[in-house]
Amino acid sequence: MEVTNNIISFDAVTNFRDIGGHHTKDGKQIKTGVLFRSDELSRMTTRDIGLMNELRLKLICDLRTASEQESKKSRMLKQGIEVKSISIQDKSQEYTHFELMKLLVYNNGNLNFEQMMKDMYHHMAFGSQDKIREIICLLSDAGNVPALIHCTGGKDRTGFVTAIIQLFLGVHYESVMMDYLYSNVRIGPRMKKVEKFIRLMSLYRVSPERIKPMLEVRRDYLEEVLYDILKQYGSIEAYLIRGCCIPEKCLESFKQNLID
Repeated sequence: MEVTNNIISFDAVTNFRDIGGHHTKDGKQIKTGVLFRSDELSRMTTRDIGLMNELRLKLICDLRTASEQESKKSRMLKQGIEVKSISIQDKSQEYTHFELMKLLVYNNGNLNFEQMMKDMYHHMAFGSQDKIREIICLLSDAGNVPALIHCTGGKDRTGFVTAIIQLFLGVHYESVMMDYLYSNVRIGPRMKKVEKFIRLMSLYRVSPERIKPMLEVRRDYLEEVLYDILKQYGSIEAYLIRGCCIPEKCLESFKQNLID
């Protein structure tokens, strides 16, 4: 298995990487081979399935909605992997290409898609605390790792949850931000195809500039929601304890599973 900078080279899983490997502020390091992040798994090749099985995953946290899971069913991996559907939905639902096209074409430029994305991140932070609690508590059980967290593109829902995890574990802020923004590199070519499809279906009435806020991650998407979290709770740990109601014992076990 070829691993470069925590990235495993799959054929059809474009935004896959190890969450670990980062150094923490207190000189420790997040373990590698324990927690991974990814986009959806419906397009995996036979080789991809083999590589995925080599990771010896015990748990997959699928953050997609029921409709997303139905439209793009994950390819089957070996038995013994528990798949938990932890849907982050409502405003945080990633639009299908057709839904996105309708929004872009029929709203006559009235919708601010950059603001829509920021609202989505706010909803993930303050409207999906029960989902974050479920993810962290599952990962606090040593019997559930190695594990994978994924959504559709692996950029927004997975990106936000990953950032919260890394910040809680003490990874430097800029390292977290760089890891978050790296999704643009991983899925850029795929999102370019989505852009072309939407423009074609709209008979080129939609400019690339209008589509772009929906198809990439941006520093201010994450930065603004983290500012709101810290303003309200003071720290990521306090957010997880008071905002997400995660028991401190659970957080301690989670930390032990992830940090060397």
